[in-house]
Amino acid sequence: MEWRKKLSTMTGVFLALLTLGLIWTGQMEVMAAQIETGTLIVQLDEMGTPRDSVGFTAYYVGGLNDSSEWKLIDGLQSTGVDLDGLVYADEWDAAALKLAHAADFSRLTASTGQTNAEGTMTLANLPAGMYLVVQDSGADTYGTVSPFLAGIPYLENGEWKTELTAHPKAELPTETDDGRIEVTKRTGYLDPELLEVIDLIPEDAVYYVGIFQDKQGTVPYGTDYLREIELKGTSAGTAVFENLPAGTYYIFETDSDGNAYTVNEIQSQDEYKWVCQVEDGSSQEVTLDGKAGSPAGTVGLYNLYYELPKAYSYNGNITITKTVTDGTNQITSGETFYAGIFRDQAGTDLYEVTELKQNGSVTIEVPLGGENGDEEITYYIYETDADGKRVDKQSFGYNVSGEGRVDLHSGNLKGEIVITNTKKAPTPTPTIMPTAAPTPTAAPGYSGGNTTPNVQDSGSSASPVRTGDDTPIALYAVIIAAALAIIAGCIIYLKGRKKHE
Repeated sequence: MEWRKKLSTMTGVFLALLTLGLIWTGQMEVMAAQIETGTLIVQLDEMGTPRDSVGFTAYYVGGLNDSSEWKLIDGLQSTGVDLDGLVYADEWDAAALKLAHAADFSRLTASTGQTNAEGTMTLANLPAGMYLVVQDSGADTYGTVSPFLAGIPYLENGEWKTELTAHPKAELPTETDDGRIEVTKRTGYLDPELLEVIDLIPEDAVYYVGIFQDKQGTVPYGTDYLREIELKGTSAGTAVFENLPAGTYYIFETDSDGNAYTVNEIQSQDEYKWVCQVEDGSSQEVTLDGKAGSPAGTVGLYNLYYELPKAYSYNGNITITKTVTDGTNQITSGETFYAGIFRDQAGTDLYEVTELKQNGSVTIEVPLGGENGDEEITYYIYETDADGKRVDKQSFGYNVSGEGRVDLHSGNLKGEIVITNTKKAPTPTPTIMPTAAPTPTAAPGYSGGNTTPNVQDSGSSASPVRTGDDTPIALYAVIIAAALAIIAGCIIYLKGRKKHE
C-alpha cells in the first residue's frame, strides 16, 4: 500500500508540473506575440582598420507565428530555408548567405544605418521580426562583413529579449599593389630685410625626388625610383609614385643622378646655398597598408634659398572675386567669365587669362618685376574673353565695374580685385505706328454722296484703291484726241475739194 501512495504522490506532482509547464509555455507564446518592436545593435570588432561610416541595411525576411515559430515571408519560401530549425552558428551563416543571394531586395521592407567611430550602429524601434543584415559600404576601409540573420525578439534563458547586439564576422580589406605616394615640391627665399620666407617662382627649373627603402636614402626602391618635378612659372609641383605594394618607403630630394640630399643640411649649387626641408605636418617616411581604397601617402618638400637665384622671382598672389547680379539680387549666369592680367594699362601685354568663379574667388600666382624678380610691379585686371581679349562694353550683356590695378612689392605680395557684372536691361524693340491714309480729294464735278468710283470704305477714312497699273492714260487720251482731230480735218478737206469739182 505504501508504494501505491508514493506512486500516487509522484503522479500528482508530475501532473502539476506538466500543467504549470503548459501554462508557462502558453504565457511565453502570448508574451512573444505581444512584442511589437525591438532594437538591433551592430557592433564591429576591432581589426586595426577604421570602423566608422560602415553602412548596413536590415531587410525584414520573416516573423513569429502564433506558436512563436519563425517563418519566412511568402516571397522567400522557395529558398527552402527553415528559420525555426536553425541551431548552430554555421547553419545561421549558411541560411543568411542563401537568402542574400536569392532575395529581391527591392521588394523587402528595409531599415538602414551607419556605424560611428566605435563601430556601433543602432537601429531602434524595429518591428518585431527576423532580419537579414547586409553591408552596404565600408568594405574598402573596415573590411568585408558577411550577411547575417538577427531575430527580434529572441529567447534567452526562458525570457524574450527585445534588444539584440550582433558581432558580425568580417574579413580585412583586400590587399592590392595600387598604392601611391604624392610628393609636392615648393621653393622659397629667406628675405634678409623682411626676415621672412617668401615663396619663389622659377622661370624654368627641374628638381628630382627619389623613393628609397631605408632611412638614409641609400637603397633605392627598384630601378625606376626617380621622378622629375618641373617648376615653370609656378612655385609648386607634384610627382607621383604608383603601383606600390604594402610597405614602408622613404622619400628624398636628389640630384639628377639620384643621390639623396640630407634634410636640413646646407647644399651649394653654383653660387647659391640652400637646404631641403620637410613641410610642417609631413614626413619622409610613408607606410602603405596595401588595402584597396586606402588614401595615397603624401610628402611635402621645401627648398629654402639663402640668396635669390637668377631666373627666380618673388611669388605674388592676385585674388579676383567675381559677382554677378541682375541689378538687385545676386544671380548665377549660364555664361563663363574670364579676366586677363596685364602688365600695361592699355591691356595689350597679357601675362595670363583665367576663368573666373561666379560669386566666388580665384587666386593667381604672379611674379614681381625687375631684373632680379624682387622689384615692385603693377598689374591691370580687365574682363576678357577666353583668349584674353577685352570685352566690348557696348555689345557685352553686362555692365562691368571693379576692374583696376594691383601694385605688388616685397612688402605687399597679395592683391585683391572685385569685378561685378550687372546684367543689362533688354533693349526695347521699337514699335512702328501705322501711317494714317490721306483723305481723298473729290474729282472735278463731284457733288457729294458715295458715288466716287474706286473708293473703299475703311471706317472713318477712305483711300483710293490702287490697281498697280502706272500707265499714263491722260497722255494716251491726248494722243488719241489729236489723231481723231487730224482724221476729221482730212475728211472735211476731202469733202470740200470734191464739192468744188
